[in-house]
Amino acid sequence: ASLALSGDRDEVSLEVTDEIIYKVLEGVKVGGRCKITGRCLDRVGKKQFVLVETTDDMTKGDIPEQLAAGDGEELWIVNVSETHKWHVPREHEGFQTKLLAFLANEGKTVADVTGLFSSTPAPTPALDLNTQLVNAISSLVEKCQATPADSLGYCKLRLFSGIKPTPLGEEEYDSWAEQTTRMLDEWQCSDVIKKQRVAESLKGPAANIVRGLRVTNPHATSNDYGQALETAFGTTDSAADLMGKFRTTFQRGGEKLSAYLLRLDKLLHAFHRRGGMEVADMNQVRIEQVARGALSNDFAALRIRLTYKLKPPPSFTELLRDIREEEEMILERLSVPTAGSRVESVLIDRPEEGGFPEGLLVMPVAEKPTVVHCRRIKVTLRNLSGHNVTLRRGMQIAHLFPVEVINTVPAKEIPTRSTSPLSPSSFDFGESPVPPEWKERLSENDAEEGGFLLQ
Repeated sequence: ASLALSGDRDEVSLEVTDEIIYKVLEGVKVGGRCKITGRCLDRVGKKQFVLVETTDDMTKGDIPEQLAAGDGEELWIVNVSETHKWHVPREHEGFQTKLLAFLANEGKTVADVTGLFSSTPAPTPALDLNTQLVNAISSLVEKCQATPADSLGYCKLRLFSGIKPTPLGEEEYDSWAEQTTRMLDEWQCSDVIKKQRVAESLKGPAANIVRGLRVTNPHATSNDYGQALETAFGTTDSAADLMGKFRTTFQRGGEKLSAYLLRLDKLLHAFHRRGGMEVADMNQVRIEQVARGALSNDFAALRIRLTYKLKPPPSFTELLRDIREEEEMILERLSVPTAGSRVESVLIDRPEEGGFPEGLLVMPVAEKPTVVHCRRIKVTLRNLSGHNVTLRRGMQIAHLFPVEVINTVPAKEIPTRSTSPLSPSSFDFGESPVPPEWKERLSENDAEEGGFLLQ
């Protein structure tokens, strides 16, 4: 058996020697021969725990709970660790006696050599771990060790310097900030790599802003970079001011509904960057303002007003697609006139404003009203000045004039062109602002060429 001796105040004094302990245990006369096998010292408190092994088995009832030291002033508390009893067949009792005697001489117990009684090692206790926790940790380790797929070939951000006017090849701040915000959410990489990619797209004053932020705050994140650039180059309006601008933005006369939607979405994203709105609420706010701010006579907006409350709010791309499809459908209906219908036309002619170079003549052409919705309008100029004329960028070279209603005629009823000579006096230019001398010259040239017919 094993005995642990401790004092009445938890420890045995360091002054107690082995001779004193053996003398006290021999006086008790239990347990057979005793041997001190270990000590646990506390030099600060000058105390110790003493571990004693006996050759005979004993229980807690065989020995007193406390033993008196030699002088009787100190009491030792006795803790008994009972020896495990192993069942041995009767024919092996002689071997057991010899084995126990051998172990006693060596200062060992049967518990120390348990492995000798079994051909297989004792099974290790199963770890009581949460399976979900282990899987979560494994997944996290794999993500940390895996190389991001977009780090090999990612889409770089466009350049931004903050210089006004914006240099060629760079982006304005609003466009750059919108792309950067979207890419920071999509990149599957660490924040250190995100900061490097943002810094790569900056130069000039914008790079100086980020460099100063690094000095003052070495632990700044990629979002901190965006906030610093927003403060330096973004709008100075607060979130409340931006929402006020958004609510008071209406469709202009002659503006397509799709163009109005693009203007609204730009303000909405600026409001979101200011922290005034969550992404989940943007679709609802956008569709409500489109229905509220569109012109009352816009046919594409009419369908939105009738249906937007009957279904969940669409995303920006879905709404833009629906609007463009509706605009194309309306445009196709207007561009297919029926026989005998009344069609309004426009006249492409010289602009009314001054500053147009002398010697240039705009060839007047009558077009259908659908030409107004086209992005490119063909204008024919004739240079009658006798020398080269340079047109500066942004100069107005033509104007669209509304023409009185023209009755269309079926193709079979169109009269054939007369081959007889035309008189210059037979031409009627209406209210065209072309100077009289150019009208006269144009009439003479066209009369010589056989004339023309406005349709």
